[in-house]
Amino acid sequence: MRILMLNLFFPPYQGGTEKHVYEVAKRLAKKNDVTVLTARLPGTKKEEIVDGIRVVRSRAWVLKDLPGPLPPPIPVMPEHAADIQRLLPDHDVLHAHNRFFYGLDLVHWAKKFKKPLYLTLHNARPEGIDFPTDFWGQAYDDTIGSAIMKSCTGILGVSQNTLDVTLPKKYKGQTAVAYNGVDTRIFRPQKNAVKSQLGILKMVLCVARFVPQKGLEYLIDAMNLVKDADLVLIGRGPLEKKLKQHAKKRGLQKRVHFLTQKIPEAQLAQYYAAADVFSLPSLWEPFGMVACEAMASSIPVVASRIGGLPEIIDDAKDGFLVPPKNPAALAEKIRFLLDHPARSKKMGQNGRLHVMKKFTWEKTAEAYAEMYEKA
Repeated sequence: MRILMLNLFFPPYQGGTEKHVYEVAKRLAKKNDVTVLTARLPGTKKEEIVDGIRVVRSRAWVLKDLPGPLPPPIPVMPEHAADIQRLLPDHDVLHAHNRFFYGLDLVHWAKKFKKPLYLTLHNARPEGIDFPTDFWGQAYDDTIGSAIMKSCTGILGVSQNTLDVTLPKKYKGQTAVAYNGVDTRIFRPQKNAVKSQLGILKMVLCVARFVPQKGLEYLIDAMNLVKDADLVLIGRGPLEKKLKQHAKKRGLQKRVHFLTQKIPEAQLAQYYAAADVFSLPSLWEPFGMVACEAMASSIPVVASRIGGLPEIIDDAKDGFLVPPKNPAALAEKIRFLLDHPARSKKMGQNGRLHVMKKFTWEKTAEAYAEMYEKA
């Protein structure tokens, strides 16, 4: 089978969707011809073979400073439509990974060249983030997004919740869950000197973009009720200054550590392994890759009971789920794990076993292959 995948970015750009596309395409390419069409970033080639994947890059410049609710960065690719129409006739299927960027052009291209259209939902219908994002995101999904999805032969979602809340009621095509995977060779239990380097004894970790939907201010507030541990926040984003001010206002500037530099994956795995507890206080989370990475590192997780997170975390077995926007509930479970090291260790071990059984890239790629075979 000849598969043409579309996504805004591709490695070396680092992002959750980009990781998903690379890991899936690499596995599908063992038995299929897979082409990924994406934006050409500085220092990348116009065309090359990457782990069996043909990567074609359209000329682009990237917009990084955009007003909400637009989620930067966004590439501008003047030749992208022409590139798609040049490549599509030589492929059997068109598979897109972003319903917002490509719009109704997806439907036009699929019909013009008589190719089945597939879509992966990496983002669920927005709800509970903030008014502009919720309003415009829902308006899009009720109009353009609905038309795109109804035209698809098959739709994959990164969680069942993503499919449940996003698909239009009259969608009649195939559906399947394609959970993100974790490389458990990288994210694993390991001894390291991270805490001593940071000068802390007990560590609560969160890895997230500094954006409203991550609910990080509620985790900072929770640390007022967790007196004997420090919070390490790894990430970047538009709310960095506001979150630092929030921590200072709460008198926590010495116990909340912001790590905003780019951290290689192998080094990031050391931060996970060094943590005593991982917490993800999201207000909206279609999947929650970072929770899986923490669990693979045998670290118990305290997260919001929203979106796809209940599909990842077995409550009270490998972590705890709490109501969103609830610092007291976050603090209660974090304190419990810090105060009960034996229970915490067992929950961490359960989490790693859970990830190894359910959240692998091999299983993700199998979901794609099975959907294509049913067409």
